[in-house]
Amino acid sequence: MENPFFSVRFRGYDRAQVDRAVARIRRATEAGAPPHPDSLADLGFQMTLRGYDTREVDEYFTEVARSLRGS
Repeated sequence: MENPFFSVRFRGYDRAQVDRAVARIRRATEAGAPPHPDSLADLGFQMTLRGYDTREVDEYFTEVARSLRGS
């Protein structure tokens, strides 16, 4: 799983929350215990000023869930 890049927008998802979720998923996957794909559907990120692009983040987690279903 490669490190994602997300654009920063005036309003978007809280960057620290998204970064922690990406790191948690990466650690779990590397440890051989990936999260259930359905748990990635709505991670409840808060909106903030200067946050990550919501569309890009949502697409990333959708793709991660899709790849977990395929494994």
